Amino acid sequence: MIQYISMKSDTELIDSSLKESIAEAVHEYAREKQLEGVKSLSRHNPQKVGLILYLFSQGVSQSQMVKKYHLSHGTIKHTLIEYADYTGKWVELGTKLSKMLFLELSSLEEDMIDSLREQMDKGELKPTFSDLLPVSVALDKAERQTMRAREDVGQVPERRVVTQQNYEDTLAAAKARMAELKKKEGAEAVGG
Repeated sequence: MIQYISMKSDTELIDSSLKESIAEAVHEYAREKQLEGVKSLSRHNPQKVGLILYLFSQGVSQSQMVKKYHLSHGTIKHTLIEYADYTGKWVELGTKLSKMLFLELSSLEEDMIDSLREQMDKGELKPTFSDLLPVSVALDKAERQTMRAREDVGQVPERRVVTQQNYEDTLAAAKARMAELKKKEGAEAVGG
């Protein structure tokens, strides 16, 4: 129990540090934009910017932000680009926080299983699948979020560029293959 209390305070400390770091960066960026006389979401809605950056640091995908928090893809993308210099540090903190939360959930699941076993041994409980389902789902989500948070956000995947020549070569090869298959079918139909 003492370890759990210590872990919880460490989790709260990291979470607080992460939120404070994000808030400082948002306020600094808003000040810069105000001095430049430029409109900025950081100036007009720093809470929204902070939320995007916090969720991103936790490994929440852009699609999840759109669905669950009703944020626009454009706003999310623009915000992440504006704060690209900071996101690596925040993701590192977010990953640490996600790992700790995952461990807490995992520990909770083990405690629930032990408690259920004791009640089953005493004949007080007949377990059902639904008894563990909510915790198992939360544990699975936490694990996936931790894995996503671990990914290196600084790495931009290389995109293959398809030229007009690539397209024409592929089209010509496909037409040649189709003609070859038609000849083969015709020969089989005549011979068969």
